[in-house]
Amino acid sequence: MRSNKLFISLAVLAVSASLLVSLYHLAYYHKIYPHVFVAKQEVSNLTLAQAQQAIHDQLPANLPELTLVFGSQSWPLALNDLNLIYQVETSAQDAYLLGRSRGLLGGFKAKWQRWWQPEVLPLKFIFNETKLKTGVGSIAGAVTEPVILPGLERQTDGAIKLIPGKNGRVVDENQLYEQIVLQLANLDFTPIVMPVKIVIAATDNELLVNAQARAETVKTKQLNLVLDKQTITVKNQELLNLIGFEADWNETEIASLAARLASQINRPAQDAVFQFDGNQVSEFKPALDGLILDETTAKTMILAGLEQLVKDAAAEQTITLPIITSAPKITTESVNSLGIKELLGKGESTFFGSIPGRRHNIALAAGRLNGQLVAPGETFSFNQTVGDISSSTGYQAAYIIKNGRTVLGDGGGVCQVSSTLFRAVLNSGLEILERHSHSYRVGYYEQNSAPGFDATVFAPSVDFKFKNDTVNYVLIQTTADLSKSYLKFELYGTNDGRITTTNNIRLWGRVPPPAPLYQDDPTLPAGTVKQVDWSAWGGKAAFDWNVTRNGETLHQKTFYSAYQPWQSVYLRGTGGI
Repeated sequence: MRSNKLFISLAVLAVSASLLVSLYHLAYYHKIYPHVFVAKQEVSNLTLAQAQQAIHDQLPANLPELTLVFGSQSWPLALNDLNLIYQVETSAQDAYLLGRSRGLLGGFKAKWQRWWQPEVLPLKFIFNETKLKTGVGSIAGAVTEPVILPGLERQTDGAIKLIPGKNGRVVDENQLYEQIVLQLANLDFTPIVMPVKIVIAATDNELLVNAQARAETVKTKQLNLVLDKQTITVKNQELLNLIGFEADWNETEIASLAARLASQINRPAQDAVFQFDGNQVSEFKPALDGLILDETTAKTMILAGLEQLVKDAAAEQTITLPIITSAPKITTESVNSLGIKELLGKGESTFFGSIPGRRHNIALAAGRLNGQLVAPGETFSFNQTVGDISSSTGYQAAYIIKNGRTVLGDGGGVCQVSSTLFRAVLNSGLEILERHSHSYRVGYYEQNSAPGFDATVFAPSVDFKFKNDTVNYVLIQTTADLSKSYLKFELYGTNDGRITTTNNIRLWGRVPPPAPLYQDDPTLPAGTVKQVDWSAWGGKAAFDWNVTRNGETLHQKTFYSAYQPWQSVYLRGTGGI
């Protein structure tokens, strides 16, 4: 009997629950369930069309500006510029589908939760994200103040100035961007206080004093870093930048220094290329080992060197940094049978300030020497190899020395090429048979050299000649970089052990230039003055050159140069008088 009553009670309860659920669904048939909001607008018990209208009614007629605030300052963000469009239909659809699109169990749970827990949906919208990020970045830039880290500055008189540093501030642009999007989705146009982070730069005063003390210790010292065949000197301000404040040394700056050194030295291995066309090499690339600076070990060694610089009384420390090498697959020696396998010597010069015609001629003449081979025992003639220098062979007018005057003539600048080759031959230790100095000192040849390292040519009488006194061929390679006003000659062959020294470089008997010369010129308008020649001091120059091999002297010579003083010459217009 009791079981029958229990069964009847459960049946009544089930029927009641079923009826209640049915009535609930019937009440919200084609309507949004209770306690549902889109942004600030409640859309409960509304049809889809009614919800769309209700959402639309809460939209502002015109989008306002959104104000971004920092302290007492504010900046407007124009929402109209963002191409912002609110998606009313999509947002209403999301509200309507709430409780209808999660399956039987999920839907029932969502419907039940609506009775006691409101659901606030964002109002969907589309906008130009790039424009918003640009606007946020622009306003953030007005607020941001870069942190000034403590530093040490070397003054012109050598004194060390301590810069204590200053805190900075930066806007969290990502957080600000997200806050703007959130407020737009909720139709909240109230001002936004920008999230600003303070960047601390302050350092304990004792640490500042210690850093300055280290700076005083090393301010006149230097650290020499040897990489392969070059030495980088770290001194003055660059050395001070390596001093730390929180720690003895600034490891970030040291890592940056190691990275810069790596960028200078690192290179992949280069296979040799040698293409021979008749009597000339049309393409040549010497084999080069690959080089990689071991930055981790280098940083440790630099730190140790800095510590030693502080402890020792010595004015400098020299460290050879670790270079990892890799051999090329194809060596220079393997691509030719002429003995062209290594660099014998090189010569360099610069020609800043040259007129266009002179620059053109330098590149042209250097190009005609590039790839030339000099056989064992052969005498090389500059004039013969370069050939005719005239407008018919491509040369342009530039200043030359002729009949005691500096005048425009075909091929001006070719002596830059012969002078640079002279320097390469000197450094290679080959026998020099003929060399002539210029009549007067030319500034181009002293831009990166002492006086006396020039070689003039003027066919057919004035030439530059050398002899290949090795048992293998010598290859001439040239590089004319007009963008850097730089010329380089490299001579390749087989190193037979000769050692070249150049010393006792001297200049004496300096003579000032004569007074300027003014010459009347009826082809120029009256009152016009045009300079056509430039003054130069006269004097004598010399240097001693020695080439030895295994203790035996191969060549020993003193190269003399006698330079006349040169006067400025001006043309004075007399036309029309």
